[in-house]
Amino acid sequence: MKKMLVNIPDFFIFLLFYVREMVKANLFLARDILSPKMRISPGIVKINIRANSDNQILALFNLITMTPGSVCMDISDDRKSIYVHGMYVNDRDSFESEIKEGIEKKVMEVFE
Repeated sequence: MKKMLVNIPDFFIFLLFYVREMVKANLFLARDILSPKMRISPGIVKINIRANSDNQILALFNLITMTPGSVCMDISDDRKSIYVHGMYVNDRDSFESEIKEGIEKKVMEVFE
């Protein structure tokens, strides 16, 4: 059985990053709930991932789903892509980049 390695300093940096992302997502949702005009543009995006270990993929999948306004729907059979439903998909490329350069990058730093 492969041992999970966690980089402790990176974990705390990631924790602060994720709390910030959660607050930001909740503010966007609160703005839409309280305003008379909804600004959502829902969509499903296939995101090619670099995460390759079970721990990285599981953490990425769960963290995206726990972020308000996004839900992971499936993982491809080859485990190279995930399908994410987002409430704010104005541009598919920027949505994908936001996940890859944000949560996925941080997950890969924490789970070596």
